[in-house]
Amino acid sequence: MIGIFRKFIFYFSLVLVVFLFPISVFALSSGGIGGYPANPDPAIQYSESWFIYNLDLGESKDDALLLFNTGEETKTVKLYPVDSIPSNQGNFALEAQDAPRDGIGAWIKLAETLVTLEPGESREIPFVITIPKDADVGEHSGGIIIQKAAPGQAEGEAAASVVTRVGIRVYQTVPGEIIKEIEIDDFSLELIKPQDQKPYYDIVLTAKNKGNVSLSPKVSLEISGWGKIDYFPHSNFNPKEGIVIDFKDLTDFFTGQTQTKDWQLLRDQKVTTRWSFVKPQFGKFSFQAKLNYESSDGPKTVVSKKITVWVVPWLEVLVIALVLSLIISLVILKKLLGSGRKWQSYKVQKGDQLVSLAESANVSWKKVAKVNRLKTPLLKEGQVIKLPPGFKPLVKKSSGKKMPGVS
Repeated sequence: MIGIFRKFIFYFSLVLVVFLFPISVFALSSGGIGGYPANPDPAIQYSESWFIYNLDLGESKDDALLLFNTGEETKTVKLYPVDSIPSNQGNFALEAQDAPRDGIGAWIKLAETLVTLEPGESREIPFVITIPKDADVGEHSGGIIIQKAAPGQAEGEAAASVVTRVGIRVYQTVPGEIIKEIEIDDFSLELIKPQDQKPYYDIVLTAKNKGNVSLSPKVSLEISGWGKIDYFPHSNFNPKEGIVIDFKDLTDFFTGQTQTKDWQLLRDQKVTTRWSFVKPQFGKFSFQAKLNYESSDGPKTVVSKKITVWVVPWLEVLVIALVLSLIISLVILKKLLGSGRKWQSYKVQKGDQLVSLAESANVSWKKVAKVNRLKTPLLKEGQVIKLPPGFKPLVKKSSGKKMPGVS
């Protein structure tokens, strides 16, 4: 039920737009009402969908918008011009109705602002666009909004808080020196640690269009380095289904990737975009952004600074260090115990044999031979060897002579 509700909200939001907020313009019709330029110029690309002008300062032009109603009901719409505004990704969008107008929105004067169309009816709505004598050289953009309205509703009145509107783009390029230039304003990286998600790096790029026309750069984030993003992404550790370790998880390491985006960066605008990169398990990783665009001097690439991070799994390193320390300690202890360093010296007596001496010391004769570096198990009278602490030689029966002791 929740999934169905979410789908309903998603599709519903595609049709309804919150009033007073700017919207991205992707369509020329909605609910049977739409429009397009009445006088397209075949020599100008996109002029069948957008109004595109190259008027001089102080010049005016008469044009018209062709409205149509393809629905089965009578429709009333409001018409009004607005300036453009960049979306959060730098794409073309149009201002809200009550936003200040100092560009295209102020230069267009419509002959009608409230139009009622019968089913199947179409009508040309004349307008005049006048370029101020002090307009800046370069591109200016905006649009003509077609918004559903109640019959008799005047411009500026709102029948409801939620409305449906579409817009037709308007571009005017004032002749003069065209400047195409982009600069990177900021490039940063921050580690985010959500409570219910894996930690990730938030990579932020901010760029500014310093030119006087819109530009469409291709933005790329290049991630280089070496490491492991996840330990066992392909293996299965479910006891019910069977534990299967994929060999690729042991051999595959991160070697680099590139993520790309297409921007539309309006003139004089600063735009920010973000990427997310899941925090790897370990390794060294470098991040760098690049913008490729057509500048005034030809193709150009703008490169950001490079940010490098080391990912060290301190907990795993500590555990491994402790295990290694334990192993090394055991090895050293074993060597110390087997080196005979604390063994006592013993002078071999007549009749002593290595095997019997080792048995008396409760160790193997091979170990005694190894400690004393004996090449053969044969002992010579008077030879000095080392035996474990507490070794007590066997008492030999004699005619009263005292047996030599342990030194």
